[in-house]
Amino acid sequence: MSLKMKNLAITVCIITLHLVSGHTPYLEYLGSRVRNLERVLDSIMKGKGGIAFSAQLSSPRAYKLHETWIFDTVLVNDGNAYNKATGTFTAPVGGTYGFTWSTLTSPSKAAHPFLRVNGHYKGCTAFNNLGTSQRFWSSGSNTILVHLKKGGKVNIASGYLTSYAREAYSSFSGWKIY
Repeated sequence: MSLKMKNLAITVCIITLHLVSGHTPYLEYLGSRVRNLERVLDSIMKGKGGIAFSAQLSSPRAYKLHETWIFDTVLVNDGNAYNKATGTFTAPVGGTYGFTWSTLTSPSKAAHPFLRVNGHYKGCTAFNNLGTSQRFWSSGSNTILVHLKKGGKVNIASGYLTSYAREAYSSFSGWKIY
């Protein structure tokens, strides 16, 4: 960069500073935005603010039609948004979330785990060994992305007939994407 260009750049900076310095409210606003960004970045760097959970069943269980499944062995609960007593995730903030679930059922049993968002079924997995003479285990899984508002509720429920799920082989997880 030539000396003339450097001088021009310095002059523009000085004029800009002089113009902005007379606008105290604007400078205060910019300062508050910078401080807020620093807090957010600090939180991210320290691993705070993440929202994610993963839980499993502690024992085999049969679930009636529309009954919420209780995944009571919590492996991760960052953000403390999953309630192991109710089996329900409550979004602490609005955003796009990912949820995944998997289920194993015993021979001659069926499972119909559906993802339920604010009481409405959004995704499902179904497998049925009822009425067959075959003695095999069945499993299924699914992953769904949903938009949630703050306070949105998500859980797994039996969406068709009674479901039978095996312990540690059945899990429910979720995380905030953005």
